[in-house]
Amino acid sequence: MLQKCIQLAKSAQFSQMVKSYTSLSQHKWLDYDQTHKKSLQTHKSRAEEFIHKIPVIEVDSDIVRCLGGTHINAGHPQVYIKLDTRTEGTPQTCKYCGLSYVKKMGHESHHH
Repeated sequence: MLQKCIQLAKSAQFSQMVKSYTSLSQHKWLDYDQTHKKSLQTHKSRAEEFIHKIPVIEVDSDIVRCLGGTHINAGHPQVYIKLDTRTEGTPQTCKYCGLSYVKKMGHESHHH
């Protein structure tokens, strides 16, 4: 095993990998831009704008399961969001997709 490690360390392939890593680690990927103008030019997604147009989803329970879509494997990892917060009626937002949920007013908790 030690012989194989020594052979690998002496090989041209290993030397090339080290050079590649060194150049990558020294590369400055994005310059800091306080105005975010470069980011606006680079990232064309308007997803955040669209997600805010979706109304808050009202549910009857204290906990909601969010999948980020209608099919279990279509969106994001399933998460459970607690809606029984200290301030009743405060929407809670999914950290993955941005959908917001709120417990319908007047519905009591049903813990089993």
